[in-house]
Amino acid sequence: MKTFTGGLAEAGELVSAEGLAGPEQAKIVRAGKDGTPVTDGVFPEAKEFLAGYWIVDVETLERAHQIAAKASAAPGPGGVPMSIPIEVRQVMSGPPEELL
Repeated sequence: MKTFTGGLAEAGELVSAEGLAGPEQAKIVRAGKDGTPVTDGVFPEAKEFLAGYWIVDVETLERAHQIAAKASAAPGPGGVPMSIPIEVRQVMSGPPEELL
């Protein structure tokens, strides 16, 4: 992952990248009736979770897909590519017009 992220930085495509704590540390937070936080969790039984993210600045959606495919092929146990699912989303530059 260090080599992968370094390659994005060298190409000038990396905006930000962060790893996240595991799901065993996650809490779901909602606003209570008086606005105070109400927490729920931990949910360690989740099969899928967000382990981290990259924000990249690329010219095309196709390039974003190429980067995601490369991340998906990260080596797992024994060096075998894991083919993990990578979600691709556009970073919004502002709220949608209908919300303004």
